[in-house]
Amino acid sequence: MSFHHPNSDHSAYAGFHDAIRNVQDSPRLICGAFQRELSALLDGEVQERHARRTLAHLEACADCAEFFHAIRLQALAHRDMTVPGSLARRLRRLPGKDLFKGLTDSEIIRRLAGTLYQLGKAYALAGTDGEYLMRVAEEPVEIDSFEQGEAAEVAHMAEASGACSTRFTHLVGEKENHLEKARGFLMEALRLKPRFAEARIYLGFVHQAEQEPELAQADFLEVFLNTDRLLNRAHAAIQLGMIYDRQKNHVRAMRYYRWVVASGLLEHQPEFAFVLYNIAVEHLSLQQPEKALPLLGLIRNEYSDLWPLVVDWLQGSPELLDTLRANQDCRNHLEQMEPAFFAA
Repeated sequence: MSFHHPNSDHSAYAGFHDAIRNVQDSPRLICGAFQRELSALLDGEVQERHARRTLAHLEACADCAEFFHAIRLQALAHRDMTVPGSLARRLRRLPGKDLFKGLTDSEIIRRLAGTLYQLGKAYALAGTDGEYLMRVAEEPVEIDSFEQGEAAEVAHMAEASGACSTRFTHLVGEKENHLEKARGFLMEALRLKPRFAEARIYLGFVHQAEQEPELAQADFLEVFLNTDRLLNRAHAAIQLGMIYDRQKNHVRAMRYYRWVVASGLLEHQPEFAFVLYNIAVEHLSLQQPEKALPLLGLIRNEYSDLWPLVVDWLQGSPELLDTLRANQDCRNHLEQMEPAFFAA
């Protein structure tokens, strides 16, 4: 997903106006199904299905993709170069439903940033999560046919063949393309809303998936240092801890995990208790089983829903389990805590 900064040179500025005119002057239709899904995203209805269906339609319908691209160009130009006139008034010139009726320019920017984030997140998941990608590929895409004109006969033939309501399994195997589009949408969201922590976190995920750990680390550190929302800081801290763990810097990884515990987040959101296991892993990696064992005991006693997962994780990491077993005191306590660790 490429976008040339409107300010960069005269040709880019002319290209911006050409893109807008192309959509305004086009006789092609904007699909009603796409407008409904996009409207739901803009209204803040962030259910996964709206993002999936919008993604699916953007991949299947060039007309709607061009329409959405024109909206983004208008908003980015408004943000970057103060294009004369009202953003809302210019957007109303585009074909289709008035998606921004009654909204101020600042409200449009905020809603569009949220929509770009949701689509960037969806593309990121499509590029990294096979199950999510299959759900996208199974989405029916309803493409409106022309009611009249030279294209009508071809459109009706396509509709009869099923091409106007299609599923597109070709998405599978396009991981790099999905990640590239994810990065583009997330960066656009951040240009519209520079301190959009959630978009920055998912951009970090994309950079990790693209094997760019330095960029990912910078993204997560930006969120950790500058956001006011505890939940976002915790997500960023955990990701930083995981990066340092992969770098074998176990002491630094543990500091970020401990920050999450010290923040008090676990008291209100116990689903973050897995960070206790992460701390135990760092202790085991540092050959400190006597410090890891109390954390495992805490999980077993206080977070019983998590304990079966911890058992599976440890059994899948024999080197960590061997470190616990090598210490006789730890071995005795561990055997009492979970006999499954010593089953043949």
